[in-house]
Amino acid sequence: MQDEGLVKSGLNLGAPTGLAALQLDPDPGVSVTDRVHRLLRAAIIGVRLAPGTPISENSLCRQFSISRSPVRAAIQRLAEEGLVDVSPQRGSYVAALHMDQMHDSHFVRRSLEVALLRETAPRWTPEMTAQMRRVLGEQESALADCDADRFLELDETFHRTLAQLSGRAGVWAAIHTAYTALVRFHYYWAQMDRLADVVREHGAVVDALERGDSAGAEAALAEHLDMVFVILDRMPEDRRKELPF
Repeated sequence: MQDEGLVKSGLNLGAPTGLAALQLDPDPGVSVTDRVHRLLRAAIIGVRLAPGTPISENSLCRQFSISRSPVRAAIQRLAEEGLVDVSPQRGSYVAALHMDQMHDSHFVRRSLEVALLRETAPRWTPEMTAQMRRVLGEQESALADCDADRFLELDETFHRTLAQLSGRAGVWAAIHTAYTALVRFHYYWAQMDRLADVVREHGAVVDALERGDSAGAEAALAEHLDMVFVILDRMPEDRRKELPF
């Protein structure tokens, strides 16, 4: 388990870690359960809460001055998403990361996203191009601001929008579970210079769709999704040893 302190590598280099560093957003328009869930989910995915970190209901209730019910409901939702492990004997902990999980999540995500793109490409429209380019523009702005959190939020927006343009909006739920698992890995090993490559790879998919090149779009998307393993294979051994999986 990572000690409380600072993230030592990856996109959140230097970010404070541990439950004590978290602050609950006082948003009156959002339920307490949703706010706690949103806060913990972002901290887990962004590796501010490392695998194995205890998630104490009592500590969170005291820290945020809230009752136990919304905390328990938020933790249950996180468990359903595979981000928290709950044991009657040991309590709740941030779920571990495993390479097998990474490979399985990638298989699900790649298979479904490519299949949806294959259905969408033949009926691609200029309006779809404009919609995707707006997301790309926002990603470029986040990159210019060196805002990794915002960039990865928009990365999800890009893939979700592309998937939903197929007309099979319900499939995104299955993709999203796999996507969430993979983003946790990305936060540990990705660097800011990789994000510029992501924008180019996203752009290559949209460019191919715009010119009516279905096969090119499919190949560009598959290459983009497979880059996770290319990067891991190229990673120096000393960096690989720092990863918690």
